[in-house]
Amino acid sequence: MKKFKILLFLLLTSMLTGNTFASSIERIETIDNNTVQITASNDVVFSDSFVEWDIKILKDINVSFNDKDKNNTRKVLLNLSDGLEANTSYSLITILGANWNIDFNIWDYLEWDIVNPLLEVGDEWIEKISIIDSKTIELYYNYDLADNMFEYKILSDIPTSWLFSEWNNVVELGINWNLEKNSEYILMILSLEDIKWNVLIFDEDLYNFTTSNNLIEDVESKDIVLAAAKEETATWNVEAVALASDETPDTGSATWVLILLTVIVNLGFFLRKKLIK
Repeated sequence: MKKFKILLFLLLTSMLTGNTFASSIERIETIDNNTVQITASNDVVFSDSFVEWDIKILKDINVSFNDKDKNNTRKVLLNLSDGLEANTSYSLITILGANWNIDFNIWDYLEWDIVNPLLEVGDEWIEKISIIDSKTIELYYNYDLADNMFEYKILSDIPTSWLFSEWNNVVELGINWNLEKNSEYILMILSLEDIKWNVLIFDEDLYNFTTSNNLIEDVESKDIVLAAAKEETATWNVEAVALASDETPDTGSATWVLILLTVIVNLGFFLRKKLIK
């Protein structure tokens, strides 16, 4: 009898565990360019007051070309189909080749070198990312790469702001930046809780979805602003230039005023001498 109870307990535990892992995302639909609707399986119920969540919307940036440098075995060159945008976070994920990933940010302007802040002594990882222009990236590793075939995926992080449900298995996710028409995106679920504050475990963590050509514009479309290279501005040491010059620099109208005053003073002095005589 005791053994039977133990077996029954294990069976019920396995059934509950199985139900925990049975949750799935059934549908992802873009309501408008500012809202994504996510429908989970029927075993899930979300709170209508507050949902604990951590969900990302990512846009796939197509890597059109990548190859290891012929002269530097620690360097890989990447070319992108779309340019890097200003004030955007990116994730570089290795699909084939060196098994290292890295996150980086692009601000108003392109930084030439982005050093990996997480690299520690003894790690074999990406040492830095060099941004040549908005569509060209160089990856520098701190060890010699043995592989010759590489494949990368670059994802841009689109900020999200809120999550709402009506006490059912559907949640609506608010997007800070507007989604683009006829574009491919990835929904990444890092954490999501149901009405009982149970952390849901889905059969997948990444889900692809595509916006349509007739996507409703709830907010004004955001213009794509590519990050530009910083312009080099020359700084001049006026004193040093003046000391190094043998001739008086031309100061424009001020020079002519001084000349005119000199002529007037000399003329007045000359006339005064004539009258005294």
